[in-house]
Amino acid sequence: MILGALAEGFGILMLVPLATVAVGGAGSGPLSSLSGLADRLPPDRRFLIALGLFVAAMTVRSVLVYARDRILSRLQAGYEASLRLRSAATLASRGWTFASRIGQAGMQSLLLIDVPRAANAVAQSQQFTVAAVMLIVQLALAAILSPGLTAVALAIIALWAPFSIRWTRRGVKSGMALVRRSEESAGSGFRLHAALKAALAQGNVPQFLSEYRTSLAGARDQVVHFAADLAASRALAFLASAFAAALLFFVGYGMLALPFPVLVASLVLFARMAGPAQQLQTNAQNIAAYSPSFSAIERRLGSLEAVPTKGSAPEPLEWSELRLDGCAFEHQPDLGLKQASLKLRRGEWLGVGGPSGAGKTTLVDLVAGLLVPQSGDVAVDGHKLEGETLERWRAGLAYIGQEGSVFDDSVRGNLTADSGGASDEQLWQALELVGLAGRIRAFAGGLDERVGDRGSSLSGGERQRLVIARALMRQPRLLLLDEATAALDTDGEAALLERLRALDPRPAAILVAHRESTLAYCDSVVAIQHGVLE
Repeated sequence: MILGALAEGFGILMLVPLATVAVGGAGSGPLSSLSGLADRLPPDRRFLIALGLFVAAMTVRSVLVYARDRILSRLQAGYEASLRLRSAATLASRGWTFASRIGQAGMQSLLLIDVPRAANAVAQSQQFTVAAVMLIVQLALAAILSPGLTAVALAIIALWAPFSIRWTRRGVKSGMALVRRSEESAGSGFRLHAALKAALAQGNVPQFLSEYRTSLAGARDQVVHFAADLAASRALAFLASAFAAALLFFVGYGMLALPFPVLVASLVLFARMAGPAQQLQTNAQNIAAYSPSFSAIERRLGSLEAVPTKGSAPEPLEWSELRLDGCAFEHQPDLGLKQASLKLRRGEWLGVGGPSGAGKTTLVDLVAGLLVPQSGDVAVDGHKLEGETLERWRAGLAYIGQEGSVFDDSVRGNLTADSGGASDEQLWQALELVGLAGRIRAFAGGLDERVGDRGSSLSGGERQRLVIARALMRQPRLLLLDEATAALDTDGEAALLERLRALDPRPAAILVAHRESTLAYCDSVVAIQHGVLE
């Protein structure tokens, strides 16, 4: 930044000897040595030398500005990527209880609105720095040409500062309002997407669109208000720069009686300052408007944490017995698990029944280590689920819920999302095991066929089969199936469970289900009533 500004300034200073030769004058003033340019040389030679130095300086300036902009673009893109990654890492490190409170709409708003706006604040800060450096260097060069004229320019800048601060404060208020409006529109948009299928079936899409329209209108009005402020400040800054140029010309010519070459070079420098000065005003307003997004991120996540270094994957734990002793976890009074004790040996299948809301999913989340019991202990072979034991425990389990995640990716991408690379033979074996191979072979792209957003090209039962196949690619020691086969018909479910039980070695399993036919495939069955495991 500094070298580019100096190169440009040096090129502008070459206007002094150029103008001196052009008007046939003698060198005078602070740059008399430059304007003379070896008086023994003929005027045409001096002119060509000054012109060559001007072109060389501007060429160097162009190269430096190109390099500067490349570096800044890498910094900006890298910072946004880093901020996204650190936000995701912080969200993951806080645990499932924390993440579930934020919700999907909150996560979308965080990663798609708050993070980009915060990154934009940093980008605007970088541009502010570029403009400030340019302005400072140009003022220093102007001071070499004419200290008096530069003093007048500084006085003009000082008079403009209060107006600039006022517009910046307006930017802060606009930014805070934009954050609120953006969150509202993001939440409304997520509700529209989540309920669109039912809304289409029920014919009440207009009601959802009306809510979305209202939230978008609020965000639009706030953006327009900020844009109007920005446009007004730019217009005023441009007008002020025009008046400043006229005043500087009047002072330089009429009061200070500067030599024509010095006056020309000074005015060119001051004209070049108008751009950076206006850029400073614009950047300051944008920084003020986008910076509240940092507060929005901190409000959601707290202080961001560093991204953990990627080490080797832990070896799955080879265990013999899982034990829960007097475990309890209540999300709020009378919601969750009040008391649970059980034992599960390697290879056993345990069924868990009970009414909705009794605490079945909470039990599974405790077993998975997603929740830490508020009282009681979860232990494997006498070791609590914490530290290295928990990491190795998780490496050997597969968790499949009723709403298992299917990604907008190929069949192959969905199958390998949790386990990394695998051969086509292994993928087809997993699909055969869950009864989905025939359906995938019917696709034109086979394993490389995209399944659509949330698996829209598959039925509910096929999506569950695909998620189970992905889980089996991990070669789990424990299967946690929370209503994971509820979308299958009884015959299809029976065939799938028979094949899972026939695996060698057979993984242990905890099956949460409402259907008695599902629980019949378990070695033992327990029930949860009012938060108590019986």
